[in-house]
Amino acid sequence: MRFAGFVAAAFATALMTAAALAQSAPADPLAPGAAAEAAKDEAAKPTAEKPASAPEKHRQERAKPRHREAGAVAVTVHNDRSVGMIELRVGPTGEGNLKKVVGPLAFGRKTVIHVQKTKDCLFDIHAQFADEADTDQTSVDLCKDKAINLTD
Repeated sequence: MRFAGFVAAAFATALMTAAALAQSAPADPLAPGAAAEAAKDEAAKPTAEKPASAPEKHRQERAKPRHREAGAVAVTVHNDRSVGMIELRVGPTGEGNLKKVVGPLAFGRKTVIHVQKTKDCLFDIHAQFADEADTDQTSVDLCKDKAINLTD
């Protein structure tokens, strides 16, 4: 009889734990402060000892650096809005078919993209944000500016 009570208590505890875990949602990576919290979490994780063969394997799997074509321009994208960016699309002015060049970018962060030069080096830019806002910039000379600043 005691054993049955113990099993019932253990089963009830397992159910309550599973219910509590199911109710907690994962953090939104584009939410304000999420990038800083993620960096803190990564820094707090202890580093595990790796087997001796791991460094050799890592060397073999390391991707070779891609050589950019001579006609490419490096452009820095700054997300200075108070929300995360979902995607950034860039294309030559007037063509209409903008190519996705950056995926999610948290607020306050920056990244470097490479775009292929055109004859006049003028580009149209379209960005979508987590708050469902969009921004468009037309005829931007990225060869001269070399920066895309996204602000509120």
